[in-house]
Amino acid sequence: MPAARDEIASQAPARRRDWWRASVVAALLALAFLLGCFPMGDFDVWWHLRAGQFILEQGTIPHVDIFTYTNAGGPWIDVYWLFQVILALLYRAGGVSTLVLLKAAGGVAIVMLALAVRRPGARIWPVVLAWLPAVIVLSGRLCERPELFSLLFLAGFLVVFGRAAERPRWLWLLPLLQLLWVNCHGFFVMGPLLIAAYAVELLYQRLRYGSAGAPGLARTFALAGSAAIVACLINPYGINAVTLPLQQFHKLGAEGIFRANIGELKSIGDFITLAGVNNPYLLGFLLMLGLGLVSFVPLLVRGRFSPYRGLLFAGAAYLGWQATRNSTLLALVAAVVSVQNLDEVLDSARPKAPAPRRGRRAPRPGACRRIEPVLLAAIALTAVAVVSGRLYAWAGEGRTIGFGERPQWYAHESCEFLARPGMPERIVAFNLGQAAVCIAHVREQRKLFMDPRLETNPEETFARYLAALRGLWRGAGWEAPLGIDPAHPDEIPALLVERGILSRVINMLAHDSRWRCVHADAVAAVFVTTAFAETHGLAAVIP
Repeated sequence: MPAARDEIASQAPARRRDWWRASVVAALLALAFLLGCFPMGDFDVWWHLRAGQFILEQGTIPHVDIFTYTNAGGPWIDVYWLFQVILALLYRAGGVSTLVLLKAAGGVAIVMLALAVRRPGARIWPVVLAWLPAVIVLSGRLCERPELFSLLFLAGFLVVFGRAAERPRWLWLLPLLQLLWVNCHGFFVMGPLLIAAYAVELLYQRLRYGSAGAPGLARTFALAGSAAIVACLINPYGINAVTLPLQQFHKLGAEGIFRANIGELKSIGDFITLAGVNNPYLLGFLLMLGLGLVSFVPLLVRGRFSPYRGLLFAGAAYLGWQATRNSTLLALVAAVVSVQNLDEVLDSARPKAPAPRRGRRAPRPGACRRIEPVLLAAIALTAVAVVSGRLYAWAGEGRTIGFGERPQWYAHESCEFLARPGMPERIVAFNLGQAAVCIAHVREQRKLFMDPRLETNPEETFARYLAALRGLWRGAGWEAPLGIDPAHPDEIPALLVERGILSRVINMLAHDSRWRCVHADAVAAVFVTTAFAETHGLAAVIP
């Protein structure tokens, strides 16, 4: 009986320790969900939604541009098609709030997958140290966009490679993940890059230690990795889908018109120059970058550097720094790598418990001070900052907690007006985001001058768009870039102009006798030529 009592007493601290760890993980996941629960405010979701609806209605995947008249019939490699179908089905089932729920659940799934990389029993504080800033950075671009699926697939790859030494069979998940990834988002090219990085790790292990890990690991990796690379070709566009991301990297990553004028393509250095560092997302990014770098130092000193983790972190840091829209990649990779590095350092530095002297009871495992309450308090304070709106106020955003759409954000009424019978067949939307909303309403019956699909719209079209916008701002010389010719009245587009910063443009057009405002709401105003308005009986309204 005394021995049984001692065994039960020794198990109690372990159960308490497990309960505390589970509480910290649950709180972190709840915070990730909370950070994803904000009304939808992304614009690209609308053209993705319409593309998914088109695929479901027509039973075919588009290969040519169906949304713009400047690029009508031009090639369109829609690598997002599977994501778009899923988006359309969810929207059909529950509307916008279902898409917000998808975003919040996706954030939780990303963190859960990333935590699965760890070995059971590791200390909990490295998780909070790395993931508390990481979830904030993730939430900055946690939107109803295909990047969400890319982060999920990337987390899946990290889990497979993180546990491959113990479970080599998990490597056979790579071809399936790659097959789904290549049909959801252009970041699928990261899959082969991760495979190459892990190959370097196995080669390094063989050269240094004479072994590449568990028996059969190298062979399983070679077969599964090769199958995953071949899976990149299993898509509706074949090799063209594989070369598209490389073309996009050159088109959007180099200094040029897109990077100079689109905020999400600007580098972190550009962002700091424009807005400084007093921003929670930027500070979180810099913290993750610093933590990742520091976590490698003890391993380098002890000669236990992992080439796989080093290449992974270096690649994510480069991409994240080059474009702010890639900051989520660094957040995910840096958190996983930092925790793995810290776990390895702590594991190697942990002293072995001395054997108890004869006749004395072994020290209780729970005798040390608990750090979990401090970690829970840190997570709770962050949650309070989110719920109170202080975090979003600090970031200069209009976010709130909730579902549905961000109020007075999308020009639904104006786009519905443009979808009415008899309206012009062509539309120019200012700003560019509202063009995506137009696509969702006017469908394929009317065409846009340009929309947010940067992989489809050429630089020349964007240059014309910007020239027209600058001309509108000045009040002269804006019609020629849009190709407006009075000799061809049937080709003259309607203009949708967003309020706010473009109110000056609305005022200028309202005082131009050649144009008439025929619809106005809280978000935007619609203009057509005066001749068109009179022919179709469209009364003037005060914008």
